[in-house]
Amino acid sequence: MIRIDMMRYYTPGEKMMDNDLLTRVFERINQIEKKKLNDINVVLMPDFFVDHLLIMNDFDSEFSRIKNIFEQGGGNIPGITQSIQQGGNAANTALALSKLGIKSYLICRTDNLGLHLLQFFLGDSGVNLNNVKTDGKIAITTAMEFGKEHNNVMVGHTGSVSDFNFEQLDESDLQLISNSDITCVVNWSLNKNGTELARDVFRYAKKFNGKTFFDTGDPAHRKPEIPKLKNDVLTNKDLDILGLNNNELTHFSKISNMNNIEDILKAAISLKKKITARIDLHTSFFSCSINNKNTVIPSIILPEIFRITGAGDAWNAGNLFAELLGFNDDERLLFANIVAGFYISTFYPIHPNIEDIKKFEEKIKF
Repeated sequence: MIRIDMMRYYTPGEKMMDNDLLTRVFERINQIEKKKLNDINVVLMPDFFVDHLLIMNDFDSEFSRIKNIFEQGGGNIPGITQSIQQGGNAANTALALSKLGIKSYLICRTDNLGLHLLQFFLGDSGVNLNNVKTDGKIAITTAMEFGKEHNNVMVGHTGSVSDFNFEQLDESDLQLISNSDITCVVNWSLNKNGTELARDVFRYAKKFNGKTFFDTGDPAHRKPEIPKLKNDVLTNKDLDILGLNNNELTHFSKISNMNNIEDILKAAISLKKKITARIDLHTSFFSCSINNKNTVIPSIILPEIFRITGAGDAWNAGNLFAELLGFNDDERLLFANIVAGFYISTFYPIHPNIEDIKKFEEKIKF
């Protein structure tokens, strides 16, 4: 048992506290009123990518094959399972929220082909695309997932994601933000204007008492800019919720030696002491909220995992959904784990709706 400050921690296999956490979560789910969901608005920006996904064997064997083809002067490698789907943190999270019944609005820049693909991938699910701008360039990512662990390497062209800024928001965009229950800025790592965008968007949202959420993405290649990000966004009182994974925590806490749960939690608590926002952290084996009280929930055990790419977006959607519906912290974290668990354990990359979640209950193990 880990006890850090007011930590509530459930170990895998331990009997859930508070008369069975899983039961409480599904009682919450069964009490959801669709009419209430229709009154909730979430705005997300600024990225949409076309994701080209390749499912490959272990890294060494695959790149041995690639090297052989290269050295022979070129050729083909058949038999690689591939798919094309929507990508981008904002677009994925908007889709996942919409599938759960929340009204989500995507603000981004792409081109006409990008809008056509957005309509194909997101339109039928109810994501509002009226504020997608087509005067930019499409963003594309090729994601290679290797082996049973699905460790991924992503190669991307950022298109107009790379320079999206507050000045590109028009009156319609600002009106959406003013009416939003939560305004989300994500994928700072691929937007050179990301610090200014988040700072200005959150400042504007707070004029109308909306909540704010920020997820930076992997900041590794922008280390020199992290101090300014901390000063302008992370420590700013306009930020309510900071979502991140353990890799991102490493960069923001400046603690690189995190070998176990205790190390990760200490790093998160150390970072929390420097910022006012709640920290919502997800890893492959647990998730936690670090705030006035600290809550840790183990990940669910899945019989098979088909992908890792997009898991964080699904988790964020579940976390935001439960936040908007007033779930308790432990309920919110478990619900987010369930949403992400469903997404990565189904053969096709489909985000769940509430009925899917209900059917998934019998498969949940700890």
